Amino acid sequence: MKITAPYNFVPLNEKVFYPSWSEQVTQDLPFSDSEDGVIEVKIKNVSPLFTRDGALNEHSAHIMGKDGKRHYFIPGTTIKGMLREIIEIMSFGKMQEDKDFQNRWFGYRDVANRMNKAKSAEYLNKVNNAIPGWLSKEGERYFFTPCDGQLEKINSIEVGLNFPGYKPNGSVWETNVSVGSDSNHYPTYPEREKDGISYRIVCTGLMQGKKHELLFPSDRGDSIPLSEETIRAFKSIYEGTPDFAKEKEGKGCFLMALEKGYEIPVFYLKMQNGQEILGMSRMFKLPFRNNVRQQVEILQKADKTRHDLGETLFGYTGDNNLKGRVQISHAFMEGTVEDSELIETKGILGTPKASYYPLYLKQQHSPYKTYDENEGIAGRKLYRIHSEGTTTQLPQGENKNVGTTFKALPAGQTFTLRISLHNTREAEIGAILAALTFNMTPDVFFNLGMAKAFGFGKCHINKEDITLRGFSQDMNYYMQRFEEMMSVFTYENYQQLWAQTESITQLVNILSEHTDEEVRMMEMKEYGDSKFEKKNPFNKIQEKGTPIHSWLTDEDKDKIRDLALKAKGERAEKEARRSLSEQYTLAKSYVETKEYQKAKELYNDIMDELLKKGINIQEERQIVADIDEQIAKQEEEKKQQAAQAAQEAKEKELAAGLGTTLDKLAGDGVNYSIKDFKVCFQKVEKWLKDFKTSQLNESDSNALFNTSMRLLQEPSKKEVKELAKPFDKSGIWRKLTGFLGEDKAKELYDSYQK
Repeated sequence: MKITAPYNFVPLNEKVFYPSWSEQVTQDLPFSDSEDGVIEVKIKNVSPLFTRDGALNEHSAHIMGKDGKRHYFIPGTTIKGMLREIIEIMSFGKMQEDKDFQNRWFGYRDVANRMNKAKSAEYLNKVNNAIPGWLSKEGERYFFTPCDGQLEKINSIEVGLNFPGYKPNGSVWETNVSVGSDSNHYPTYPEREKDGISYRIVCTGLMQGKKHELLFPSDRGDSIPLSEETIRAFKSIYEGTPDFAKEKEGKGCFLMALEKGYEIPVFYLKMQNGQEILGMSRMFKLPFRNNVRQQVEILQKADKTRHDLGETLFGYTGDNNLKGRVQISHAFMEGTVEDSELIETKGILGTPKASYYPLYLKQQHSPYKTYDENEGIAGRKLYRIHSEGTTTQLPQGENKNVGTTFKALPAGQTFTLRISLHNTREAEIGAILAALTFNMTPDVFFNLGMAKAFGFGKCHINKEDITLRGFSQDMNYYMQRFEEMMSVFTYENYQQLWAQTESITQLVNILSEHTDEEVRMMEMKEYGDSKFEKKNPFNKIQEKGTPIHSWLTDEDKDKIRDLALKAKGERAEKEARRSLSEQYTLAKSYVETKEYQKAKELYNDIMDELLKKGINIQEERQIVADIDEQIAKQEEEKKQQAAQAAQEAKEKELAAGLGTTLDKLAGDGVNYSIKDFKVCFQKVEKWLKDFKTSQLNESDSNALFNTSMRLLQEPSKKEVKELAKPFDKSGIWRKLTGFLGEDKAKELYDSYQK
């Protein structure tokens, strides 16, 4: 079967364009090439249009005039949201959580997979290992308390006999309340004894051919604290279930019971990888391996610290807030419309389900990839444009209390607005104009307001509907600047000019006209059958492939290719250096603290890494050359300091006299370091040499005389022989005569002889 849908996806760009000036944007300090101005725009709705202004009113956004009539307008926030979405696609922006997508976990119940029996067997094997128990909340923490014992069943007839209010075909919540509830109408799960064991009755709600309800053993094991991730996945999987997350006609729900301190019956499964899973029934939904955020990040790993063009233009919040430079007024309708001319519409709007993986995930071939695989998200969802001004009927449903009623403005109205730009560059102005007109591509439209899936809100802007005020150039010029900038980026990253990329081609084709059959919303049965179609197991929604209008000449294209190659090299160089940012920071700190050797070693390591990537290291080489100069200066300073210190030490030693050397004590602080004449004479000779003199002064001569007297008291055996020789024959006496003079040497000799 052929899959049809009122929406399709622009493929998600893996590379994100970050404007080089994004970090320099301010409100107060304008760029040297910036412009201020106003873009006056007329919007025409091709199909009926309904927009809200925050009030739940059946009439489209309006104010009551003094004339007593409704003066309709399209809220500026609505136009801004549309414009920003288109710009983010056109400028290859980030897909951001809570703005572009909600992070959710989806689950699957695969009891009888017609295409993959092994997958069903795997599913059944997992859930059969789940254990029953009770989920509770204490403060901000959640706990699972397992039942102690085996799960049992009780016949539905027996339940009905014991509990007259029992509703076997009611919802899960209603069925449990009918069996037992407190004064607040919350389930109490009454006890029931079977074979001498106490159980609590837990009802599982409507199921075709159901014959049993469940018995949870009353005895319990130890409570298990649950992670935030486990609880988020559990709530996410069941948030679309009225019994779980939404009150039904004020009768309560399981999530509300949990938050109010009640415990709820669940099944708990712990996987081999440690993952914990909770379910609301025995055959509960198992979460897929990947959530929505993970599927996005498979394709696009955006840098959250950097800002894309959408953020740069429209502002952002966070640690460093930036006010947007684009202000958009309400678009007031020209003239008025009588209430009788409004198109009253009733029905169920509904929303597409991101859990439908054949469309919401990137699909290449059969079988369809699920959230278990790492294929990535299909892209950014846009509603396809219906042909002419046609709309399709909204689903009505059997419950008349469910649905929406609104009175849409008829087609053919004209709305006027002003877009004020402050401190904007040429390419930014071009981005806004390109988004308004799809780069002046004919027969491309955009959607505004409610019921877009059914053809409502189809709008168009012609070239003649745009007037520039205060700008220096015409529209074509600015759009060309934008296209040139983006083409450099896309050619660098995708080897395609911007207008040729799949994302841009898909954008304009989704927003071109489609037949009623192409935009038909499938029935629920078709959604299920399409997953397991045997004859044609794989298909996806196809678009025409018409390209967007391009402003580039052949000469422009050649120039862009050259710029892209240059930019690629510059980007590679920038990224290479960015990857070494910690090393650069540390190296710079070493330079600042004058630890030049450490800085040099680190810069050498950096240069080695850059050379491996083919990056020019001329800048780093110059830095190292400068560091070498500083190292040389340091060494020279050290030499000068050492020489000065040595000189000062000599001068200090000279001033202290020879006695401080000769009478120096050994390490023990008791004995003298000089114990014989040989060492003594060496010290004296060094002293004379260091101080460049040939003879001792009187003070130093006396010091040597006193040390000699000490050494003569206990001479070594070798010295005894030498000292016993005649005065003029002994080397010791001759040395002393040379240092002290013959008279003092003779005095020592005579003293020793005695």
